[in-house]
Amino acid sequence: MKPKYKPTYMPEFEDEMCTSDDECMEDKKCPPMTLAHSYVPWQFYERAFSPREALQKGTLFPELYGVYRIPK
Repeated sequence: MKPKYKPTYMPEFEDEMCTSDDECMEDKKCPPMTLAHSYVPWQFYERAFSPREALQKGTLFPELYGVYRIPK
């Protein structure tokens, strides 16, 4: 039976793995590149739940609270 996923550590490639930048050969290094860029808009909060209600709802700010329906 074959595994459903590929393990992240494969002993057969152990001799090709780098443990530090000093040991790596230049052809095995990744070129410098931007992997991701995030955009987070400013958020303003005007109201707040009481401490008890915030603990029940999981957030202090009503603007972040949303009830999600659970599919049946």
